Amino acid sequence: MYKFIIFAKTNKKESRKINQNIRSMKKYFILLFILLCSVLSYSQTYIDYNKNGKKDIYEDPTQSIENRVEDLLNQMTFEEKQGQLLMDLGWQYYDIDNNTIHLSTYATQSIKQKHIGSLWGFYRADTWSGKTVENALTPYYLAKGVNLLQKYMIDSTRLGIPIFIAEECMHGIMQAKSIVYPTAIGQASTWNTSLIKDMAATIRNQSLQQGINICFSPIVDIAKDPRWSRTEETFGEDTYLTSLMGEAFVEGLVNLHGNYKRTVLPTLKHFAAYGISEGGHNAGTAHIGLRELNSEILPPFKKSIEAGASLVMTAYNDIDGVPCSMNSYLLQEILRKRWHFDGIVLSDLHSISGLISHGVAENLSQATEKSIKAGVDIDLSATDFYNNLSNIDTTILNGAVRRVLYQKFSCGLFDYPFVDENETDNTNTIESNVSSSQKDRLSMALDVAKESLVLLENKENILPLSKDKKMKIALIGPNADNVYNQLGDYTGEQTKAEVTTIKDALKTFSSENENITFEYEKACGIKDTNTSDFQKAISIANSSDIIFLCLGGSSSRYENIEYENTGAAKVSENRVSDITSGEGFDRSSLELAGVQKELLKELKKTAKPIILILINGRPLILTDIKEDCDAILECFYPGAMGGEAIVQTLFGNNNPSARLPISFPRSSGALPCYYNTHRVGNRNPYLEHTALALYPFGYGKSYTEFSYSNFEIKLLNSGKEDVQVQVDCDVTNIGQYDGNEVVQVYVRKLYSDYAQNEKNLRGFAKKMIPKGKTTHFTINIDNDSFREWNIDATDNYLSFGTYEIMICSDSQTIIYSQTINISHKVAP
Repeated sequence: MYKFIIFAKTNKKESRKINQNIRSMKKYFILLFILLCSVLSYSQTYIDYNKNGKKDIYEDPTQSIENRVEDLLNQMTFEEKQGQLLMDLGWQYYDIDNNTIHLSTYATQSIKQKHIGSLWGFYRADTWSGKTVENALTPYYLAKGVNLLQKYMIDSTRLGIPIFIAEECMHGIMQAKSIVYPTAIGQASTWNTSLIKDMAATIRNQSLQQGINICFSPIVDIAKDPRWSRTEETFGEDTYLTSLMGEAFVEGLVNLHGNYKRTVLPTLKHFAAYGISEGGHNAGTAHIGLRELNSEILPPFKKSIEAGASLVMTAYNDIDGVPCSMNSYLLQEILRKRWHFDGIVLSDLHSISGLISHGVAENLSQATEKSIKAGVDIDLSATDFYNNLSNIDTTILNGAVRRVLYQKFSCGLFDYPFVDENETDNTNTIESNVSSSQKDRLSMALDVAKESLVLLENKENILPLSKDKKMKIALIGPNADNVYNQLGDYTGEQTKAEVTTIKDALKTFSSENENITFEYEKACGIKDTNTSDFQKAISIANSSDIIFLCLGGSSSRYENIEYENTGAAKVSENRVSDITSGEGFDRSSLELAGVQKELLKELKKTAKPIILILINGRPLILTDIKEDCDAILECFYPGAMGGEAIVQTLFGNNNPSARLPISFPRSSGALPCYYNTHRVGNRNPYLEHTALALYPFGYGKSYTEFSYSNFEIKLLNSGKEDVQVQVDCDVTNIGQYDGNEVVQVYVRKLYSDYAQNEKNLRGFAKKMIPKGKTTHFTINIDNDSFREWNIDATDNYLSFGTYEIMICSDSQTIIYSQTINISHKVAP
């Protein structure tokens, strides 16, 4: 058209000249087009939604987020608004055929029909999703997959709203062949918030590389009953430790470094009281009053929100008969009004339809109405809300959509939806030819694993072992060489190349140290009762100098497991698998399963020293077991580099410094057993034994010894609204090895308006102390430690009176204590 018009106004000579110019311009535009296409694949490229020369306000990055949200919201139909409140199951959205990824028919139909606004599990790979290393989004396909999806959302939907991608990220991204860190219970064992913040930062960077917008982490439930199947996913039994670990994890996810213009949005799970269920049943009723709820369960959520968490997920349980997904006290009174939380509330998977199971809704329409009115914004399932929102008040509907859109704008998703396909790692293996960022993740996984190992017993200082004298090791047990058993639940599918087992690490170590040799025998499974291989284990034990016995449990989903529609595993009496923990596998006993105890008894008869290495997801009953072992190393689920960390620790390259974040009871009948379970003067012994834990919260040995001195506890300020207490002491390493010590400070009020816990952790510090050296510790006790909720939890007031401040090495061992009086009068 333009060419014709130009020729109509020129002669032949001029037209030839113009044709030459046009050909030159064509080449220029072709080169420009190629350049633009390549730039569009880069993750930080701004996307211009300009249509027909006119730019809407929501497409203009110079506008405020509030203006962009309102402009877009005003243009949306009811169906488009509804879609923004639906989070679908993402693994259904792609197929890989002949090494080519494409969106599935289900994906395009769901987007067109439901206007889906979010996906969960786009990268997920496990037996429940049906995705494996062969057909899942392995590193090679990650960037291609997310760019394909976002391009479709922008080009093929009316308003071009990009889609949220949410993934499980608690101990690494839950995808095929991705690095797995220790589970949360192991992370908390480090008592090192800086390390956990750094670990979360590596997860953040990987998420940004791969186009993940929402991380389903951290889990800040308080695990009061270790029979509960999800204990491994928590930071343990204590409010203060969980609060600091949750805060560190969130800060690691949200604090940006480098050139990223997008952010990831942390999601807190599960709101609330999910970890204190009746009988330890997953999703069971929580019996708790408002005062205790606000004092002990909610603080980690508040702390993590203050650190920058953007989403909160509701829990499956009910509190006093009100399911959490329709609990307006939690979602409105606490979150919105008291804490001023303006982020997104989403349901756990099918927890909205779960209101029918709770008996509080007759159908999905009622369940939807009750949940969205209570404060739920997004339905994780994309089936519960769908076609059930039409009768919802427009103000409520728009409020939920507004919160979702705001987070999409604030995290940079609208303006930077694509990722750089050249930046994403093509491998996640532990082999030598990995990228520098992957080596950083492996190094981080090893660092966290080493600091997560808790030394429970070390009789006659048998550990660390020397590599300088000849030693033959009998490596025995079901957890010595099982990839999935050392990784924990919510783990993406792996191959042997991604994980170092104890056997792998010992093989490498023995090849580098000619004095060390070993033989291996599995001997039995975790739960089966077959003892036919016991004799092989006894035979190699008899010919060895020492036994490494690797027992415990498993949360592996990579066996013949059936699932609920929520993704929780079903317990089956007809299947013998290793799995003893993980969502859905609650226990009535904390004893070692199967014939593991029998194996220990048989090996004890060989009279060889036994180093018990426990890999498991919850506390176990070790009362009798510890008598038959020379050393016990509790490893929980140590992750991909767990084998390396364990072997380094046994041979002294790492001095264990972990402390228990959860108490180990003396028997399964001695529950609950958390350290502050009893009020002052209310801990009666059982007929059979003391009510005290066998290994209490905060407990953990070192290869060295420490001495405390020069104690000083002083009240810095005691005003009407502000109290500051400073705790000082010196710690000297009087042993033979450099080592970390964890100084713990507990507080209790001697007399109060309400019955008090025996003690509560209110401060701690972890420092490396070289042998023969002394290090000074200063720990500040903050204002919240001296506040108290009234009976109906309407007032959190500063409680004046006399307090005992205790410097401890664990929750049962008080090294020094002093009372202080807190009054209205300001200290000089």
